[in-house]
Amino acid sequence: MAIFKPTYLVDGDLTDLSLDKMHADGIRGIILDLDSTVIAPRTGHLTEDVNHWLEQARDRFQLAVVSNNKNDVYMQEVQVLLKMPVIGRAAKPATRVFMQVLADFKLQAKEVVVIGDRPLTDVWGGQRAGMKTALVMPLKSQIESKLVLFARKLERCFIRN
Repeated sequence: MAIFKPTYLVDGDLTDLSLDKMHADGIRGIILDLDSTVIAPRTGHLTEDVNHWLEQARDRFQLAVVSNNKNDVYMQEVQVLLKMPVIGRAAKPATRVFMQVLADFKLQAKEVVVIGDRPLTDVWGGQRAGMKTALVMPLKSQIESKLVLFARKLERCFIRN
């Protein structure tokens, strides 16, 4: 396994990740990154497309959010919005919180996928916990600076090779 190479490499955002494929691959639990993966940072707003994807996922998978975000009030608001466990201050790529969610799910690591937009936190953290991983692009509705877009493309160049 190449370091930072995700199990699923998606050229689109979260909504382009196939729930059918993951289920067929034995995935039963999903750990999601929050900012740029599920919602645009600091918005507390869910797009219709992401909401639809999450509703479909809820029917087939156990779901939780693991974020490095340190704003406890914001994390509580997002938990109400998403109707799933949301854990902030995760210090990804540390594995402590990933393992906590795995125990809550009562699943094996190979049955869980960590989905996020950053190789160094989401993918590496999920790999270190023995889980499958999915690297997605930031939400289509999110506008990022040219510098951030360049950095993301550069990260992906190293992952593909």
